[in-house]
Amino acid sequence: MSKNTMDKEGKIKKKKVYIAGKLNAMAVDYLHNVHKMMVTAEQVRNAGYSVYIPAIDLTMGIMFGWENYEDYFDNSQPWLMVADAVFLTPGWETSPGTKKEMELADSLDIPIFSDLKAMNEFFSKVKQPTLF
Repeated sequence: MSKNTMDKEGKIKKKKVYIAGKLNAMAVDYLHNVHKMMVTAEQVRNAGYSVYIPAIDLTMGIMFGWENYEDYFDNSQPWLMVADAVFLTPGWETSPGTKKEMELADSLDIPIFSDLKAMNEFFSKVKQPTLF
């Protein structure tokens, strides 16, 4: 783990960001949506955040035969619940799943962003780091 990830006491200081966005669609659209989600996540990660990308659950589904939407949602939602923020990918507006995730984040007072600059400004004002 790099030194800029740790505070003076050796505790992890990176904010955890849940990347939310549209996934469900026809196969080619799904892959395009996964790509958008991963590109967005890399931009957020490069800005100094730790990211969780629900789209990576696809690999678990292939490996273990997850057939139901609930298998994926049940795996990702605990990550959302401990996130410091939710970051929306382009095209989220037509995703019922993303809207459910936003409702959960709102109920837990987890801020939601679609602009990296706004998220950076928000966290620059927050003094207390969270820990994994």
